[in-house]
Amino acid sequence: MKKSTRFLSVLLAVMLVMSLFAGFAAYAAEVPSAEDQAAMNNHHGVAGFEGINNFRDLGGYYTADGAYQIKDGLLFRSANLHDATAADIAKLQNMGVSKVIDLRMAVERLTKSNKTVPGAEYVADSLLFLPNPFVITMDDFAATLKAVKSGVMDTYMSNMYRQMIADPVAIHATKVFFQELIEANGDPVLWHCTSGKDRTGTEAMFLMTILGCDPDVIRAEYLNTNYFMEAKAQEKYDTAYKYTHMKWIANEFYKYELVSEEWYNLEQNVLARYGGVEAYLHNVVGLSDQDFQTLRDIYLEPAAVQTAALAPAA
Repeated sequence: MKKSTRFLSVLLAVMLVMSLFAGFAAYAAEVPSAEDQAAMNNHHGVAGFEGINNFRDLGGYYTADGAYQIKDGLLFRSANLHDATAADIAKLQNMGVSKVIDLRMAVERLTKSNKTVPGAEYVADSLLFLPNPFVITMDDFAATLKAVKSGVMDTYMSNMYRQMIADPVAIHATKVFFQELIEANGDPVLWHCTSGKDRTGTEAMFLMTILGCDPDVIRAEYLNTNYFMEAKAQEKYDTAYKYTHMKWIANEFYKYELVSEEWYNLEQNVLARYGGVEAYLHNVVGLSDQDFQTLRDIYLEPAAVQTAALAPAA
């Protein structure tokens, strides 16, 4: 009698474990691919802006385990606000933006100052002081040589991506960026640079890594810039070609308006020298385990809450 009871108990336990595992597998299978997540809701774009480019909401992206999603309406990235219209500013107010973090250099802020968002704190947090050619190391020689062969813009941007990781100014700015996000404590935040792609994309990459998104999803979000900036890039190409009649020059202007997977890969390679993104943020930037957890507590919610919101746009 005891043996049969023990056997039934073990059998029930095994069945329970298998049931839970099957349920988890079925749940995990529902998590969209990186490309699908990036494309949902019009590539996470926020419609209705007249003078602000590349405006996106990080809300809706899943964590790698599928258990959580980034909350909607709290984490916004964009290009600068210099050409924002009165309607744009009113829209930002209605969205509850409480903090605008400007990652541009001082000279950029002076020549193209932001329009003010009433009620929002403005934070000047320059990720670069000036483009710094001395950030390149001998370890980067092969990558630099490849960039030179690819074109002038690849050379410039490849160096800038290294600088955004290795330069002390960038390291300090990244720490300030996360301190501001923690301080916001769930109030909507907007961060931007000039075009909202490289400096803005780097901080988004850091943030999505902390929040636990899959690396492929983070990469796809970075590349979303090309969806929003293609028309502007083509316009730059056409203008450059009109005046130079040289395709290689026009291509350099086109390339500058977009992002490149090669630039992203180079940045990840630089971060790998520090032990990866999380190790870099801990050991170089100086974020603590508690900082990581606080950001997750503020900006994540159980995935079931936003399942409907992630439906593909009609």
